[in-house]
Amino acid sequence: MIIREIKAKSVLSKSQVYDYALNPYVGCTHACAYCYARFMKRFTGHKEIWGEFLDVKVNAPELLKEEIRRK
Repeated sequence: MIIREIKAKSVLSKSQVYDYALNPYVGCTHACAYCYARFMKRFTGHKEIWGEFLDVKVNAPELLKEEIRRK
């Protein structure tokens, strides 16, 4: 398992279920066979298999506060 701390540009994204979804990390530690997010790997730049990496957005609290303020 590869776990990295990263500085992100955003933590909120539009959702088809709710107005927004909160994404405090990229990747997964479970690799569930039924996961709807497995396709996201192609956008991450990771060469690892889905379920073998997790990028933690260490600046998520500050980003969330600012994004809520703007929206």
